[in-house]
Amino acid sequence: MARHPLKVARESLGLSQLGYARLIARVHDELGFGPRMVRTRHTVSHWEAGRNEPELTAQLAIARVHHVPGEEVARLGWPHWLHLATDDTALLNQPWTPQGAIGALHSTARLAGARPRSYLTVTGPALDFQIKKSLAALASPQPPPTRDGRPVTPGMLAGMEARIEALELQEVATPVTPMALYVAARAEHRLLAGLLTSHGYDAKTGAWLLLLATRTAALCEWLSGCLGEEARAERYALAAIRAATAAGSRRRVASCMIDLAFRHLVAGDPKDMLSLVHAARAIVRRPPAGLAVTLHTREAQALARLGDLTASTRALGRATSTLADEAADADPVADLLCVNVGEEWLAVSSGAAWLHLGRPKKALPHFTTLLDDGPASRTPDPPSPYAARRLLYVVDAQLALGELDAAAHSAHRAVALVGRLPPGLARQFRQRFAHHSTEPVVRDLIEEIRSPDERHPSPLR
Repeated sequence: MARHPLKVARESLGLSQLGYARLIARVHDELGFGPRMVRTRHTVSHWEAGRNEPELTAQLAIARVHHVPGEEVARLGWPHWLHLATDDTALLNQPWTPQGAIGALHSTARLAGARPRSYLTVTGPALDFQIKKSLAALASPQPPPTRDGRPVTPGMLAGMEARIEALELQEVATPVTPMALYVAARAEHRLLAGLLTSHGYDAKTGAWLLLLATRTAALCEWLSGCLGEEARAERYALAAIRAATAAGSRRRVASCMIDLAFRHLVAGDPKDMLSLVHAARAIVRRPPAGLAVTLHTREAQALARLGDLTASTRALGRATSTLADEAADADPVADLLCVNVGEEWLAVSSGAAWLHLGRPKKALPHFTTLLDDGPASRTPDPPSPYAARRLLYVVDAQLALGELDAAAHSAHRAVALVGRLPPGLARQFRQRFAHHSTEPVVRDLIEEIRSPDERHPSPLR
């Protein structure tokens, strides 16, 4: 189950909620704030559940316990500063230098064993701070990293780049499951993080390694999204932005910011999403066709979340005209930043915008390619790794229209696409049907979604 950052920080000390409450109360008193703080586990439980937040003096006591400067508490606000007390520090507190980017990449190379969480790491003022740092670093580029040691050879680089490009091309359509692709992308990402910290390279090779690591982090971000792991995807995106910034690749930085923007859309943070869209536009004044379409579309979706029908539909119109005007000249293989952006992608994304506007009846026709009754003349293709995830849009529209049987059928199709829903995606499907759990059609669906361990728990547990 996903955890609040305070719970992560508390558990890093090995304390129960009661023990933690007593420690914070004692430090609160030692700091001169008085002994009034309640010393019960319920206090901490409410903080960790997000029901309320501690008073500023209690936050300062918590910060003292975890060696976080008091000024960071005021600058970032609750609960954002708590990430400085957890393992996110290695990702967020690095300087905006090539070495800092390598440190951030190294921290994401260990994400496989991290427990899932329900919240994004960087939102609001903390996100604005990261954006400003990236823009400043791009404006004052530093020399690429160099390192002594056993050299990284051109053959190693060429082999890695070929494997990475092969993985990027799978974003369009593939019979390979998202989990298998993620395992492969993660292996390449770990390899690059290891080379950057343990091998020797000159400035040219160092820049190349950073660009390749940007691509593997972006792949891991996208595939984590396919698996329904939004917070993990966000952390890869943050590392990718740092690596692309250190490499001086403005187009890569803009692309990674747009990837991160989508994570904020899913999390329900449209203002943060717009901040990233605006930053990406500032970085790349004349984006290539695929990136321009993506920028317009993400802007439309954020505005839809904010309930601005007029501005959202105008942005969708710009996306449609840009795709129509320039798609014929675009080479998707040459521009792998937006390899999956095309008519079908835009149709589904437009449907999502209409959903956010509260217009499910208008949204549903945009999902034609995801439905069983799609065009009969259409030759069946391997699905996109994102196909199962996109069926969440279909389910949302069908449930909003009162079509429970159809929604359950769409969820079954998602299971069929990947064999078994990964835990993060299964959790999101279950949440959609939570209010219909007593219906037979939903009980059957939940049983199919459950993992083998849930169906047959071990007697040793």
